[in-house]
Amino acid sequence: MLSTISRQALRASHVRAMQSVGSIRYYSAGSNDNSNNNNDTNNTENKSESSESLLSILSSTSGTKTTPSSSSPSSDRPSSSSAPMSRGSELILETLSRATNRQQQSLKRSTGFLNSKSGGGLGDFGRHLFSEVQPCSHNIHIHATMNNTIITLSDSNGDPITTQSAGTAGLKKSARAGPEAGYQAMMKVIEKVEEKNVQILSLHVLMKGFGPGRDSAFKAIRAKTNWDIKRISDTTPIPFNGCRPPKARRL
Repeated sequence: MLSTISRQALRASHVRAMQSVGSIRYYSAGSNDNSNNNNDTNNTENKSESSESLLSILSSTSGTKTTPSSSSPSSDRPSSSSAPMSRGSELILETLSRATNRQQQSLKRSTGFLNSKSGGGLGDFGRHLFSEVQPCSHNIHIHATMNNTIITLSDSNGDPITTQSAGTAGLKKSARAGPEAGYQAMMKVIEKVEEKNVQILSLHVLMKGFGPGRDSAFKAIRAKTNWDIKRISDTTPIPFNGCRPPKARRL
């Protein structure tokens, strides 16, 4: 028979072990999180601190021994029921320490990859990539269809500044459907920007459609201007089983 003090010690160690099991599930589930945001980094650091506190609790739990009872004739040796609990605490301690090490290693890998400029790291680009996206001063919309290429320059609010197409560039009929149409339309936009003295500090290129003037218009930007292109987006609409396509043309 165990004394009252022995029962209380076993009950306290059992409660701590159950709390540690729940904590292990929480930390092991979050140990594979490789997010690079500042909030996730703070959460990982908080988890590591909590893990260290739990490690200290478990180490003290595994080191405690049950006090022998004076009323029991076999009180000279410790109770046999305390051995499985001590072993379980050691297993819990080992599992929790492994989860803590995985968290620290993943945090070091993520921060090292973002900050390293050599060896495949992102460096300064990685910090800008995962930071808040800054709005660009101007947007340029390239609408490339199979028959024409329409280019519109707008400010950050979306208000149009100038709109040019292959037709305004002097191309007629089937000539508006080639890649030269997109190049000439972009050259016309560049001329209008110079006439109006528009200062383009940063540019967001939005492409729509898969016409032949799509790539040639972008090549004109890189070849004839020094505009700082911050972002390139594809705004081509994708139907999700929407409108019925037109009947196939019969020749």
